[in-house]
Amino acid sequence: MSRAFFQQVAFICLLFMMQTGCTTSTIVNLTPPSLPRNAEGLYRFEASWESNQRSIRDESLEAFVVMDGVQYPMEPVPVTHHRWEALIPLDQKRALQHYHFKFVYQANQFPQARPDSLRTDPFSLEIIEPNQP
Repeated sequence: MSRAFFQQVAFICLLFMMQTGCTTSTIVNLTPPSLPRNAEGLYRFEASWESNQRSIRDESLEAFVVMDGVQYPMEPVPVTHHRWEALIPLDQKRALQHYHFKFVYQANQFPQARPDSLRTDPFSLEIIEPNQP
């Protein structure tokens, strides 16, 4: 095998990598780390989805807040793109709640779409008494 052949193969591989690029999907937590306790016991959790992966079928995207093994569905926020929210009842006796976000979707793949998902690392929400700073 000649050196020219290896150079051509390397050039083709480099061209392929430049054409396909890197794909990334990210979930951004928009929920503050602490919220004042409220009488209704409902708390808003928010997240945004950012992805440059073209194979994802946008219409298949579903978002969840996961707490204590329970998945709470999130709804898309009207007028914004890929922003999700959920109002979730929390135990009024607990001051600290651990949770993470999970997004599930279908990705195009030959011959048919395949299910996939992405989840975040755990977050904590502290419920503070309204008169505390």
